[in-house]
Amino acid sequence: MISAGAQVEHAEFGIGKVLAVLGETATVDFFGETLDVNVAELVIKANGSAAAAVPATNGPTTDLAFRRSFEAVNLGVVPADPEQLVKLTIGGDEVSDGIRALLRDAPKKGASRVFMGYYGSGKSHHLRLVKAIALREGWVTASLELDPKAADPAKPSSVFQELITGLEFPMRADGTRSEDFFDLIKEMRDNWTTVRSLRYFRGSPWFSKGLDALQYLSHRRDDHEYVSAVSWLAGQVKQISAIRSATWRAGHRDTIPAMPQSKDTGLLYAYQLVVLHEVLQALGYRGLAIIIDEAEHVRTYSANRYIRANNFFDILARCAHRPRQDLRDPQSDYPHLLADAPPFWREGPHFSLFVGLTEGEDTQDLRRKAGEMSVLIHSPEDVVQLEPPSAEDYEAWSEAFLAEAAGRLGPKVGVLSDPGLRGRIAGALREHFEQTPQSEKLLRNWTKMAGFPAAVLMSQPRLVGGEELLAIVQDAARQVAGEGLPWDD
Repeated sequence: MISAGAQVEHAEFGIGKVLAVLGETATVDFFGETLDVNVAELVIKANGSAAAAVPATNGPTTDLAFRRSFEAVNLGVVPADPEQLVKLTIGGDEVSDGIRALLRDAPKKGASRVFMGYYGSGKSHHLRLVKAIALREGWVTASLELDPKAADPAKPSSVFQELITGLEFPMRADGTRSEDFFDLIKEMRDNWTTVRSLRYFRGSPWFSKGLDALQYLSHRRDDHEYVSAVSWLAGQVKQISAIRSATWRAGHRDTIPAMPQSKDTGLLYAYQLVVLHEVLQALGYRGLAIIIDEAEHVRTYSANRYIRANNFFDILARCAHRPRQDLRDPQSDYPHLLADAPPFWREGPHFSLFVGLTEGEDTQDLRRKAGEMSVLIHSPEDVVQLEPPSAEDYEAWSEAFLAEAAGRLGPKVGVLSDPGLRGRIAGALREHFEQTPQSEKLLRNWTKMAGFPAAVLMSQPRLVGGEELLAIVQDAARQVAGEGLPWDD
């Protein structure tokens, strides 16, 4: 029921306040312009007090979910399903408990981890595991792989844009979920009275002025002009004309500043992420968890690009840690644009940060002085050095994976229903795993080997017996372990 004083939204005129209602006609103030409209054309807006619901618990594993994860294991890529990802991680329960504890203490202690190892050691897998657990715990995640062409840390605007594009939201208890940044803008508009008063939000000339301007427009995904205006706030800096022109025609007269792209902009875009974290918490989420893979790309940069990238990394790391008094204020070529912003780099921790970094000369010795080590690392406890699992853990995981496959992949893998055969296969895998030198144990290859027996059975047009399958697995494991040369046979 629409009555005087209600805040409403009209598809054409945007947001307004009802002044009076007479029959089927409402007199509404749309940003200073009073219009009479049909009550049926109005939608009551939320009053700004609604918060995000508690994330829903995950349901049981389905055969389809396992099959997709099985195919991912065989391809050597990270399974996409969060629930399966936890189950398919060797020592997954222990790792998951550690990540949950870290996220739980993040508001007071900060949460920053650098997963370090060589190619194939499981860095991407662990980052995806962090993402799965963070979503389950109510965090909004923003993840990307650094790429000098698409997401270049020497150009923080491109990283910010990719992080916003990669936003994922936890499922609510009622089964709903925001799908992207556009949906988040709707949440912010619905809670505008709360959001507009946030301390960091007020200090951002882009978020504060941009969201204020969007209030003059109706939130419609089928309105291409409005979508372009929202995309500017999401980091597509060339869309500045879209938000300026669309909101000007709707009656907005304040100046909307452009987002810089050139020179050293790390401080500006790190602040944007701090604001986003603050907003998400105000909406009822746990906060923002940033997940960055392939951070080692910066090692190939020229001197100037390397300095800018490292400055951006340095600010991101500070935002994920408790403040340190021994660090100088970060470099910025645009300090005047944050004149109204608090010194956020001295007020953390803010968002959580998880990074995948391949070993290099700048990370080998954590006892080096801070200026000679990765700026992402504030203390040795920030580093998770990825090592191959123990032979016992690998064997137990392999046997459990084979048992799951036997129950979910259909009759062609029925031979794996025999616990004795599964134990012998897992034992054979362990034997060759143990014989592989520690420095050559690529976890990616050995997880693929656990899926190999079921893959063999499913690929054959005839039934394969247990002894034959065991012989095939042993021969393949011997080759993966490098125990022979191709011409030995």
